[in-house]
Amino acid sequence: MRTALSLHDSGSALATAPSLSFSVPISDLTEFASLPEARRTEVQFKLGLLRRLHELRGPGSFVQAAATIAAQHAHQMRGASKSNLIKAYYGYIGSHGDWRVLVANYKAPSHQPSEFVQELKRVAELNHRSIEEALKALRQRWADGESIPGYGTWIEYYSSVYPDRPLPKTWPRGFYPAGWSPRNLRRYGPSKGTRILFQRGIAAAKRFFPSVKRDPSGLRPLELVVIDDFMLDALCVFPGDKKAPAQIAPVAGLLAKDVATRRSLVWGIGAQIERDEKQPDGTFKKVRCGIRRVDVQMLIHDLFAKFGLPDYTVTILCENATASISPELELSLDTLFEGRVKVERTGLIEHKTLTNGFVERGGKPWEKGWIESAFNALWNIMGDQPGYKGSNARLNGPADMDAKIAATKLLLGQGERGLKLPPEKVALLRLPFPSPEAVERSFAWACIQIDLRTDHKYIGFDRVTEFMLADGTEPQPFQNLALIPSDQQMQVQIVERSESPLERWQRISQAVTFQQIPSSVLALMLLTPKRVSWKNSAITFVHDKIGYSYVDADGSVMRGVQDETELLAYFDPAAPQSLHLADLKGAFVGTLERLGGRKGMIDLRDKAAISAAGGVVAQIVNRAQAELRERHADADSQLAIDRAHNAQVIADYKAEVAQLSTAQRIVTAATEAAGEQAVKVQTEKALSRARDLDISSL
Repeated sequence: MRTALSLHDSGSALATAPSLSFSVPISDLTEFASLPEARRTEVQFKLGLLRRLHELRGPGSFVQAAATIAAQHAHQMRGASKSNLIKAYYGYIGSHGDWRVLVANYKAPSHQPSEFVQELKRVAELNHRSIEEALKALRQRWADGESIPGYGTWIEYYSSVYPDRPLPKTWPRGFYPAGWSPRNLRRYGPSKGTRILFQRGIAAAKRFFPSVKRDPSGLRPLELVVIDDFMLDALCVFPGDKKAPAQIAPVAGLLAKDVATRRSLVWGIGAQIERDEKQPDGTFKKVRCGIRRVDVQMLIHDLFAKFGLPDYTVTILCENATASISPELELSLDTLFEGRVKVERTGLIEHKTLTNGFVERGGKPWEKGWIESAFNALWNIMGDQPGYKGSNARLNGPADMDAKIAATKLLLGQGERGLKLPPEKVALLRLPFPSPEAVERSFAWACIQIDLRTDHKYIGFDRVTEFMLADGTEPQPFQNLALIPSDQQMQVQIVERSESPLERWQRISQAVTFQQIPSSVLALMLLTPKRVSWKNSAITFVHDKIGYSYVDADGSVMRGVQDETELLAYFDPAAPQSLHLADLKGAFVGTLERLGGRKGMIDLRDKAAISAAGGVVAQIVNRAQAELRERHADADSQLAIDRAHNAQVIADYKAEVAQLSTAQRIVTAATEAAGEQAVKVQTEKALSRARDLDISSL
């Protein structure tokens, strides 16, 4: 671009302008065709304006010509003002008719070696904060004599570029390959999505990659239910109990939402309190209670107890993290509902994003947008509740949060001189943080407000037409229009809105039959399922680091069951005396009792209980022994015959020596023994001679 020219002498400069075609050369058509259609149209339009401006140039008329063209075409496309036309014209002339100067933010095809481009992207990804610093480090490596992929060392590159010049002793300052300016190198860096994928993982980078849009408008009620956990942006005051003192605690919960209607179905929230947990070495450690799998199980129980089961398959979408469904619970749901309840997971990602081989594992939260987006609306509604702490206390938390916490701790009596108030007294205090019950009521109210909202853009929701008799009156359903006088019908105001989640639920659920779940099935859903094996006359497993062993005392339940047969068991960890068994198809097998009673162990001082438990074990052993005798009856019969034979031999012998004296019996036995010994010695000598003959014959 010839910036030295001024508008006053433009006539003489333009008189010497080169001959230009104001078109895209045939040799550049492939590159030009790779541009978006809008950019191609813009370039062709500008070339036409510049051609006309070039034809109208002349001494003292160039600026006037640009103003005339701008007045005629500025409204047709951006960049057609007088100043932009003059600037574009000078740029086009200065580049000798290169159409590329007319493309905004144009990036020419890469002319750097592919090996170098990959190395540049690699070093740019390794610096988590600044691409500029990464590029400086790459240029410094070149200056230090390091071999750069695609170029080699600066010595090799210098020799290839200037073969006739002597090689410098040191790197000539500023000597870089063409296109190595920091600004140009940045063009070859990784995309934003690729960089975030490497540095922060796929969850953070997902929004920078294409995504599949899912249409839930065809779903029916309860056909797809999403379960997710959440943390409220609020703190509450736990009043204390026998296991934990009064304290300020965050609030967590679980929510099940129907995807078809976005209705909040069931939920459960509670304070995440800290308890003292005894460690194996005898010390105590502060442990914060979180959401457990049993909480998810209770949520599913409440879901089916409240709504029942529709006449089609229900799919529960969960994650592989906190709000997860165990494989045992999944098997239990499949067997209890005969395959009408399925569990799908958001997926477990296994991909290597770090050069040292570490693997990122996690769920796919972007696959649950139906529930994640609803959380934001819930948090907005609850943003003014007492105890609000913000999603990030440092960035958006209240300014007086620290003072509130300090004042509450003082009232709760924490510290060395604390009062240690009992729970009933803590409940009477007026504190800046609500109780867990108050937070639960607030959350329930917020869920109702979300279910009634109409200011949304949910896909698949119908538009509701209503009318108002006058401004300020309550909108009425459109079908009520026939109930008002005809002279007033022409004066009503028609309004439209989206239907609420609750209205959509009521509308589409009219064609669905919900079957109530039997109480016996619901009762089983309250028990903990375990996949177990019948092995060594018992069922043994570990749950929450506690061992359990169940036996069939009288053999009536497990008779005929093969060893190592897999079964589905149900038990209550709070009352683990009994274990209910079903096969993997859901058929009931029976109930076993825990060996050792409720605790699984018997007090050493309770002799009667020990004797009773020992009797159970003896009964099991005797039953196993009876089975052994039955299987080995033939061997036992032969053993009885052998014993009878041996007894007869002994009896005959006793009869033969019955008339001899003691001395005679001793002499007779000794003579027989000596004779046997002589025969044995002679036999061994004969065998030895035979072996010697065999050896000599060789």
